[in-house]
Amino acid sequence: MVEAQVEPPYPPDYEVRALREIATELGKKDWNYNENPCNNKSSWFTPPPPPNVPEAINNSIVTCNCSFPSGECHIDGMLTQTLTKWVYCSFTRH
Repeated sequence: MVEAQVEPPYPPDYEVRALREIATELGKKDWNYNENPCNNKSSWFTPPPPPNVPEAINNSIVTCNCSFPSGECHIDGMLTQTLTKWVYCSFTRH
């Protein structure tokens, strides 16, 4: 039996533009805007290191909510490490 991997849909362009603006403000240059930020397999998601291994600089975790009835994905949060600080942003909908 082969299990199919389904790529989540891209979030709306305006959400990716917001991440680009945040990255510019932080001086973050390692995100690849040609990749889907919701796939957890790209520059948008740095998995935690194994035990006893130091964390890399420029860690990133962009989280998405892909449980909308229409099948859309929306960015709902971001945690990133720059050279000097950790930054967390939560995206909420009203």
